[in-house]
Amino acid sequence: MGVKVRQLSVLLAARIVEPLSYTILFPFVNRMVEDIVPNVPKSSVGKYSGIIESIFAFSSVLFMYQWGRLSDRIGRKPVILAGLCGLGFSLCMLGLSKSFWWALGARALCGALCGNASVMRAVLGDMTPKKDEGWVYSLWTIGWDLSCVIGPALGALLQNPASQYPSSWIGQIKFLEKYPYFLPCAFISALSFLSFFLVLFCLEETHQVHKDLADKDSTPDETSHLLPEVPPDSLNAPAPVHSFLQLLALPKVRQVLVSVFLITLTAMSFDAGFVLFTYSPIHLGGIALSPSSIALCLSIKGFISIAFSLLLFPLAQRRFGMRPLYRLFAACWVGIFAIPPLMNVLAAGNESGAWVENGTLKGLWFLMGPLVILYVFGDLCFPLNMMALNAAAPSPSSLGALNGISLIR
Repeated sequence: MGVKVRQLSVLLAARIVEPLSYTILFPFVNRMVEDIVPNVPKSSVGKYSGIIESIFAFSSVLFMYQWGRLSDRIGRKPVILAGLCGLGFSLCMLGLSKSFWWALGARALCGALCGNASVMRAVLGDMTPKKDEGWVYSLWTIGWDLSCVIGPALGALLQNPASQYPSSWIGQIKFLEKYPYFLPCAFISALSFLSFFLVLFCLEETHQVHKDLADKDSTPDETSHLLPEVPPDSLNAPAPVHSFLQLLALPKVRQVLVSVFLITLTAMSFDAGFVLFTYSPIHLGGIALSPSSIALCLSIKGFISIAFSLLLFPLAQRRFGMRPLYRLFAACWVGIFAIPPLMNVLAAGNESGAWVENGTLKGLWFLMGPLVILYVFGDLCFPLNMMALNAAAPSPSSLGALNGISLIR
């Protein structure tokens, strides 16, 4: 039996909200720091914006495993619903930030309340037969890729409407003049609450024990009396659950977790560094792009990644297998980190404006293009890691906890 397309569609729709809440900050987080931190020097903007971006991951570390383990005990759906609510409220708080500490607290709360990443991966593992893994996991990565296209574009378009659209009705709203970054945050918050109701009414429970209990309580049809009675204890019997240390004691699990940790550390470091690099002045090591140019680069990367994930990844995974592909894609990160310093060197000698001009890329596209392509290939390590992680799980009842551990970074 294949994967249920309707259930997968609901899960993908809910999945995109979390990465959107992350990528929508990219075009304006540095400018927001300049607004909420009085007299901050340009050289210190990256420090403050990096703290705001990384506090989400840090607070997730403290709670991700607990959310995943909780989903193994009470079911996947309740935890996903709680995470979507937490994400929606914390985004509104971020949009109302007028101080660095308020923004930091909002992002920390968002990371603590949102355990969706590990739980949704567990749902994907619950519902996906092995024969469908290639195309299903490539679709899963598109949630992040779409967020790389839509998030930065929305952030650039919706931030500071009073300054961007002073003659329009939205630019004359006093509330948005006082809180210039509320609109993009509120937009993603609304999507989060819409996803809450979509999951509430349309997503089925996939944890086998809780799914069986739900089926048991459903209305019987006219043939149900012909079926043999199932002892209640067999439905309520807990599936084998592995503790944190028991999971780490498994050699296959340890190998995959080390791989996940290293590639996640590498990718997240570059994600945050790329935005800072493109925004920073040339004399501080960047290339001084405008927020709209940064959004354009990230959107192009997202479009290319979607095409590769749909057309290339499933075919390559079937043809070559996981291990050779992973080695190839992981090697791309060497080139990804090598190109930006060269771009800065060229931009520093940019007296005629041939490389960068007024915050817009010119000749540097000849390096930005290969960088984006390598960036796409490097990110394809993630679906391969997800497949390896679910294959290493000792039982389906441990998927939530195992995915929670994998997201501790």
